[in-house]
Amino acid sequence: MTNPPPPPGWDPPGGSTWPPPGQGPTPGGPPPGQGFGGQATPPPGQGFGGGGTPPPFYPPPGGQPGPGMYGAPPPKKSGSGALIALLVGGAVVIVLLLVVVVVVVASGGKSATEKMRTAALTVSNARTITYKGTLSSGTDSLQGDTTVTKSGRAGGAVSWSGSNVTLLTADGKTFVKADSTYWKTKLSSSSSTYFLSGQQWGRLSSTDLTVDFKQLTPAMVASKMRQAVTLRVKPTKATLQGRKALKFTSALSTFYITDEDSPKLLRYESSYPRVSADTEVKDTAAGASDVSTLRSQAGELRDSFDSSVRPTVSEYTHKLCNANSSSCRVRGKVRVLLGSGGPVKVEVRYSLTGSSYTGKDLGSCTTSVTVSGSDGTWAECSVRSSEWAAFSRGSTSTYYQHSDFKVTGISDSELSSLQSGFDQD
Repeated sequence: MTNPPPPPGWDPPGGSTWPPPGQGPTPGGPPPGQGFGGQATPPPGQGFGGGGTPPPFYPPPGGQPGPGMYGAPPPKKSGSGALIALLVGGAVVIVLLLVVVVVVVASGGKSATEKMRTAALTVSNARTITYKGTLSSGTDSLQGDTTVTKSGRAGGAVSWSGSNVTLLTADGKTFVKADSTYWKTKLSSSSSTYFLSGQQWGRLSSTDLTVDFKQLTPAMVASKMRQAVTLRVKPTKATLQGRKALKFTSALSTFYITDEDSPKLLRYESSYPRVSADTEVKDTAAGASDVSTLRSQAGELRDSFDSSVRPTVSEYTHKLCNANSSSCRVRGKVRVLLGSGGPVKVEVRYSLTGSSYTGKDLGSCTTSVTVSGSDGTWAECSVRSSEWAAFSRGSTSTYYQHSDFKVTGISDSELSSLQSGFDQD
């Protein structure tokens, strides 16, 4: 129940709850003679507002002052405002987190170290890796595109110390396809190069090329990339081949990888082995064409020769040719001075000159023998020509025997093993 309205001219200081004059305090108020805080009610003429001020108001039942009462604290705000503020703040935090996630994903979700690990894993699983640049060791320098398989077999078109050749190396054997100009520098100066014609495959000594392709396999390169991670090498940003890249430099190696979540190795530089080349890493499917090309080149080695083996004729059988004859029989013992320790197949070319060592050419013949051991093997054939027939009817009976050799570059069993090796790659 509310208090009755005040009489005309009465201005209640506390609203409708203030009792009109002549009425006592509402039930539950302070006892007569006590105001707020237990103080005595001021005497007539001494109130809160001076003379004529109505008596003080006591709070309604319950002991709490009503709204708007003098000295009463303002009403407490509802908790809904705080809840709204909390929800708005949480929404802002969520939006900020989403923005951070979007920015992180857009700029690459992996750290530089994680990218290096990912690139190393890709390289380790590769079938081939092609180096487009320079590979060096000792005095040897290969410039061009050299492909190395996961087993360390390698090949490609390169410039080798100034000579343009096609290289193929596998299972400890090194072959080169080059023209006669190149091969004349590799063959014995005392030997005839009668078999040279155009571009030909030839085998070199195992010591001719000092670049160790076992150190350039995908697995070995991946191992060195992981070492850079272990050493906590700090990368720097770079641009290579028109792409954003991360450059990792350690004591002996430098790697460039693409700055992306699926990084690729772009370039490899090393002081041992000496490497300065862009790289193309290919997985099993993409690397199949590289291996197929190398295997096909291996098939061409059937007609190759071995420039590292040095045969000679240690002795001739004399008086095998007769006057007034249409042919002359030549027989010599062939020995191998340098080269393979196993049996080697040698094509022997005998030729004759009349009257002197540099005299008129009387013809030639060829035969093949397999030489093993140090004792040598006898090889013979007959020279049949009109020049010999005319010479044998002349007055001069002195003639000279010459020998030249072509050593087979690879045996059938070696070739089969070589191609099987590429099949495993």
